Amino acid sequence: MADIPIILCFDDRILIGAGVTIKSLVTAAKETTTYEINIFNPGFDAVLKADLLTLVEGTRHSMRFFEIPAARFEGVPKGRGSWTEIVYYRLLASEVLADRDKAIYSDVDVYVTDDLGDAFATDLSDIEWAGVAAETNTPEKILHYYFPENTKDQIVFSGFMVMNLSLMRDRKVIRRYFDTIEQIGDRLRFFDLDLLNIATPQIGTLPLRYVVLEDLYEAEDVRQAADYRYLTTVYSDQEMEAARDDPAIIHYAGPRGKPWQRQHTAAYYRDVEESLPRGLRVFNFRNFRKKWLSRKGYRKHSIRARE
Repeated sequence: MADIPIILCFDDRILIGAGVTIKSLVTAAKETTTYEINIFNPGFDAVLKADLLTLVEGTRHSMRFFEIPAARFEGVPKGRGSWTEIVYYRLLASEVLADRDKAIYSDVDVYVTDDLGDAFATDLSDIEWAGVAAETNTPEKILHYYFPENTKDQIVFSGFMVMNLSLMRDRKVIRRYFDTIEQIGDRLRFFDLDLLNIATPQIGTLPLRYVVLEDLYEAEDVRQAADYRYLTTVYSDQEMEAARDDPAIIHYAGPRGKPWQRQHTAAYYRDVEESLPRGLRVFNFRNFRKKWLSRKGYRKHSIRARE
């Protein structure tokens, strides 16, 4: 039986997304897989923890909570909206999970469709972490930002990572991350993605199916997907089609917004969302505003979903 530590980082503003991520994760797990879900958070009360624990109640899976002090990220560069210090929580993984040698990190704006055992089995010999390549790393940027400090051939997504925690502890990566923030913090735009790509000497590669962006997943013709223009610098059309047809993770990133902030959501996502405990279906003002704007037509998009 595969015992796989999973790291999720979120606060009470993205509970719907986190709930769907967790429920889809455990639903898609093979009978031989057991997930230990480690939630890095800014401080959840007992009621919220209890609601989250119901998502693994009666299963073979488990859940642990780790409160991350705000002081650890005082002064780090941040954006607006969801770009808070929480995007940096994953940097502390090797310290917080001192009792684990390897783990998977995932963003919580995703839907898991397959078991993650194969990803966890990735050979990380002398590699701190592995991720999915996003774009060729050149000064002629398409989406991501170019940093001359990053001499690697590709820019790698940081929304799904297989992490070699043991090696990261040995190499004292946390100190390196914060040193890098001090050196180039004013130039970070994608924050965690920029930082991890710059500060990591060598990054392993995972198949595209672990970060299938929603537009690619819904595209009849991959060349019409909004993300095609930069993904094509790394992948062939055939590779994109294979990932689209057999995704392990569907990732909701980009201007379309999150599924729980839309008037129209794909049925496969909506069904899981509606099954969450009431305490996790928190609809705050930010969600309401984005949902209202989507109804008014400011977020036009295809709602066709491959279900």
